[in-house]
Amino acid sequence: MYRSLVGALLYVSVCARPDIAASATILGRKVSCPTEADWVAAKRVVRYLLGTKHWNLSYGDPNENLLGYSDADWAGDIKTRKSTSGYVFKHAGGAVSWASRKQSSVTLSSMESEYMALSEASQELVWLLSLFEDFGEKQKGAVKIFEDNQSCIHFVSSERVNRRSKHIETRESYVKELCSDKVMELHYCSTEDMAADMLTKPVGSIKQMKFAKMMGLM
Repeated sequence: MYRSLVGALLYVSVCARPDIAASATILGRKVSCPTEADWVAAKRVVRYLLGTKHWNLSYGDPNENLLGYSDADWAGDIKTRKSTSGYVFKHAGGAVSWASRKQSSVTLSSMESEYMALSEASQELVWLLSLFEDFGEKQKGAVKIFEDNQSCIHFVSSERVNRRSKHIETRESYVKELCSDKVMELHYCSTEDMAADMLTKPVGSIKQMKFAKMMGLM
């Protein structure tokens, strides 16, 4: 029953409800050996969906450019100490692509976890730009990606690679190349306005409502 319910929640989160993506991802890590607490948590997500079943992804001005948000929850997994990446891309005021997933390796600082998440968002951006071009909606200029970690933003513009960051050197080169080629440009935003924060970990009800609205859920 638990596996069936989590499978249904994952389907809904991927297709139409980015606001439950983090919850579905966390619940999905327990499918091999769920506990009673996991079952209670899964039912809580269902109650949330029932209370917001009238919510839909809404879109406005089609001329609004694509923009993205990238965030990470550093060492959020208690057992493995791996971080969780989250990103969302919006077009015409609503989310068109989003993801919440555990990172493949352990990072040594919050900056490194943010950079791992940013590199994943960058790969998604390249695919989205190709898709938009196929639809005849080629984006004009560099796509803005918002990041709430100042160290991560400064790291992109830095020419120095220290010993602690060598294991992300390939990702660093990829992101720097996209920025230098004007495919994307990084902008700082505060954590309070970081829509992707909801995709990295469970947040309080006030933030949940705020970020859901930012993603276009109405």
